[in-house]
Amino acid sequence: MSQLSPPETKSADEAGEHDDAAVFVGRIDILYRPGRNHLFLPFASLCLTAVLYTHAVPFALAVLPFLLQIAAAVGTGRLAESYKSRRNGGNVLLWAHRYVLASAVSGAAWGAGAVIWFVPHQFPADAFLALTFLGMTAAEFITRSVYRPAYLAHAVCSLGPLAVMLLLEGSPYGMLSSVLVLFFGGVLFSYCDEIVSVIDEGLRLRRANADLVERLSREKRDAELARDLSEASTRAKSAFVANISHEIRTPLNALLGMAQLLERSDLDRGQKSHVKVLLEAGQGLKTLLDDVIALSRDDGETDNTRETDCDPAQAARTVTRLLQARAWEKQLRLAVTVGQNLPRVAADPRRVRQVLLKFADNALKFTQRGSIEIGVEEILSDTGRQELRFSVSDTGLGIPPDIAPHIFEPFLAGDNSYTRRQDGTGLGLAVARRVVETFGGQIGFDSEQGEGSTFWFTVPAVENSQVETHQSLAIAGSAAPPWGLALLVWAGDEIVRVQIAHMLEPFGNRLDFAASVTEAITLAGRGSFDAIIASAGDADSIAVAPGVKAPILALVQNGMRLPAVAHKTLRWPARPDALYAILREMLGRAADSGTQTDESAHLPAAIDATAFAALEKSLGHPMLIEILHAYIKTAEELTRHLVAASNAGRWDEATPIAQDIAGSAGGLGLLALTAAARGFAKQVREGGENAELLQAALYVSAEHHRVRTALANLYPELAAA
Repeated sequence: MSQLSPPETKSADEAGEHDDAAVFVGRIDILYRPGRNHLFLPFASLCLTAVLYTHAVPFALAVLPFLLQIAAAVGTGRLAESYKSRRNGGNVLLWAHRYVLASAVSGAAWGAGAVIWFVPHQFPADAFLALTFLGMTAAEFITRSVYRPAYLAHAVCSLGPLAVMLLLEGSPYGMLSSVLVLFFGGVLFSYCDEIVSVIDEGLRLRRANADLVERLSREKRDAELARDLSEASTRAKSAFVANISHEIRTPLNALLGMAQLLERSDLDRGQKSHVKVLLEAGQGLKTLLDDVIALSRDDGETDNTRETDCDPAQAARTVTRLLQARAWEKQLRLAVTVGQNLPRVAADPRRVRQVLLKFADNALKFTQRGSIEIGVEEILSDTGRQELRFSVSDTGLGIPPDIAPHIFEPFLAGDNSYTRRQDGTGLGLAVARRVVETFGGQIGFDSEQGEGSTFWFTVPAVENSQVETHQSLAIAGSAAPPWGLALLVWAGDEIVRVQIAHMLEPFGNRLDFAASVTEAITLAGRGSFDAIIASAGDADSIAVAPGVKAPILALVQNGMRLPAVAHKTLRWPARPDALYAILREMLGRAADSGTQTDESAHLPAAIDATAFAALEKSLGHPMLIEILHAYIKTAEELTRHLVAASNAGRWDEATPIAQDIAGSAGGLGLLALTAAARGFAKQVREGGENAELLQAALYVSAEHHRVRTALANLYPELAAA
């Protein structure tokens, strides 16, 4: 330490010397800055006037000091201009000496005036001269006090001769006046220290302020540069994540697609087991990739197409449908409990489903028996804010105490065998926490090892939100099918009648087909229908019949003239979405409720079009089509095996098949088919007659075909499935 002290002291001394030098430069700058060399004029003019008035001195001699002072002032002004125009600063000390010399010259001009303008033995004139010189000295003090040698040179050269002249006069008043002049000059000289210290402090503060401004400017430039580099790095990272995501997902999706096709082919048990392992590993890799991308994405990176709020009940039910099949596969009960009249949540529905899906997926992964329950309820936060609380409870392993504090961290520290036993990646909950924090919610869990866990998160509610009882959504870019309608149909072509039936009956619409135009007119006048679908050639006749109130949709085929009074016309043949769209346009809100009652309905809806619209919105159209392809393939085989087993009377074999049908159909919300399959299983358990059981099995098969027809009408790409 002693060896380091001298360099440090020397460095501090050098810094102090540098600061003093900078202050000295600033002081000399102030010395040259005023440039008001004309201040001598009023004082010199008063002295000259007084002397000329007394006629004590000849005019030529009296004017000489005045001219000398003008010359000194001009010389000082030129010196100040030279100082301001100097290059590279120059030798400041030399410029200080030059100003001292200029001050001495200016003071000498006043000294010459004191000798020439002095009137001996006339005290009033001498007192006036002394007062004038003292006023001049005070004015010059203001200019030259910043550098004491300059003021001293001026004061000695100007006041010294006057003091000597007063002293040589010999009178008491003259001597006292001499002392007064010297005392006044000395007092002003003593004030130079205080003024210089104040000026030096101001210069140091100004220098410190300039250094601070420079440092802040430099730090600002550095911060802006760091920000630009960070933004460039973020953009590069985002581009890398997007590219690597595309490069990995594209072949991975191809591998998974080929594996799924291979799984559906005729393979022996060992080969199917290998393909199943391949699919599970691929899905795990895809999940890991999605989690890594989600963690690497910055909080500020948002999707321009994201929504600002969503229905919490719909989000919970969507997740339940997605995982229902897995729950049945593990023989677990998956239920959803949703409160009544819940407000909407202020978050992107995809993000809410993402977190809820990760919680539910973990619950399925770590639960071997029992049940899993997804719940949504309205709560008030500690601050009184209205929130929605989503929770997933299971009867699984629970969370070990040693990893509980780190459960939401990426890749659990320490012993992570808990996750590795179930092929966990350790990223899912970290992604969930990050997503919840982005929309201002909280996340947590309650668990006892061996007794299950409850993971929960909260989302702020939308203020003044109202629950929507129903919402029609677009499916695959077209209109959703209407449901619950009572329709009268008259078409002379049997093929047209079959097409309309396939398009509308699976969605719970009641269709009454008229055998002739006369019967159509009679039914239209007596019955209560939401709409009438008729051939264009007969639409006018039906419209003008007595008692007809329902709007008429005219089907215009080749060669037909357009009707005059039909509410809407549709070129036939037409795609299902065109029929759905025009019915919705014609009926408005009634297209989603109709006038028929449950007692008048012939068949329940084969599928819930609105639920499928919500499912498509959450999964995306390609993924939903892929799921439906797999479902149709599986359901086709199951119904075929069900009918075969029922024909052979193998009811023990048919019952689990019916349960599988109910499980797969229930996962997609196909309520009618689910009810039919469960009804068959119930009849078998209750020991029904063989004929009744066979009829029930055929009814399940018919419901499956009705569902398939409805799905093909809703999604034309499924027609070849």
